[in-house]
Amino acid sequence: MEAPAGIAIVVYSDFQCPYCAQLAPSLRRLQTESIDGIAPAIEFRNFPLSIHPAAQLAHQAAMAARLQGRFWEMHDLLFARQENVQRADLIGYAKRLGLDAARFEKDLDSDAVKQMIAADVAEGTRLGVSGTPTYTINGRVYSGTRSFVELRELAVKDQAQARAAAEIADDLMARGPSAAPVTLEVFMDLQSPVSTPAFDIINQLLARYPAAVHVQFRNFPLAFHPQARLAHEAAMTGARDGRFWEFAAFALRHQNSLREQDLIAYAGELGLDQEKFADSIRRHRDAARVDADLQAGLSRGIKGSPVMFVNGARIDGVPALQTLVEYVEASVKVSR
Repeated sequence: MEAPAGIAIVVYSDFQCPYCAQLAPSLRRLQTESIDGIAPAIEFRNFPLSIHPAAQLAHQAAMAARLQGRFWEMHDLLFARQENVQRADLIGYAKRLGLDAARFEKDLDSDAVKQMIAADVAEGTRLGVSGTPTYTINGRVYSGTRSFVELRELAVKDQAQARAAAEIADDLMARGPSAAPVTLEVFMDLQSPVSTPAFDIINQLLARYPAAVHVQFRNFPLAFHPQARLAHEAAMTGARDGRFWEFAAFALRHQNSLREQDLIAYAGELGLDQEKFADSIRRHRDAARVDADLQAGLSRGIKGSPVMFVNGARIDGVPALQTLVEYVEASVKVSR
């Protein structure tokens, strides 16, 4: 029997935000409940807002408590007592939790603690977080407060989608050896006109460096391209039979002919079972995989197509082949 998909929740929160205080008990309760035998993993991210002048010190207190292994206990106290977060209050909370008070006071103002908070804020800002609470459940972004029941329903829904998305492994949408020194991850909309030259450049790069480049495709259909989403779902269905790249190439060559009947006809040309294929795309069997990639892209701040990551370095738009060649050559030299 397949193991249930996990539930990963990342929450950007402000200890002085009233909506964060409303959400916190629901999140904490969710930590203790299991969904299909899996307890959700919740990661807290500091995101003190400038409109809450007392928030920064409260976050420093939480991080100082974390250094002594009592973050969640301090988390609960700070939200329960939002009106009482002066320095004396925070030191009192530390003593109440049995922390080493002298160490807590030292850590409270330390650069290390301040850097933890700054790193979370920088990460959140890069991902487009602008208010609190903002949280992701298996990569899908949500904001605002929710009851425990509402939050659990979201977690159950996103867990089911994660399980469905996992049916199509990454290697079905990849080319080149997985151990290659260069990994090129590309988020692409198959109906975007600028995706076609980008796809051609990737093919040229693979032809030139067949052993040095690993390409990983990610679905990123844009809302203003009406036929893109179905084309991506069809490509995922094709991926199940090892024909993803053929479907991607077809879609990019026929961007004005991506209706359902066009995609079904092409499946027949590839020798796939047309009836089975048609049933799959009509039931949107592989929509979850498209959604998973789309949410992953949005969580990384992607707004357009194509966007490439070459060993993690981001390139927006269509790069010159020579630009990618230089990345590869530099990486190959380092790996030798």
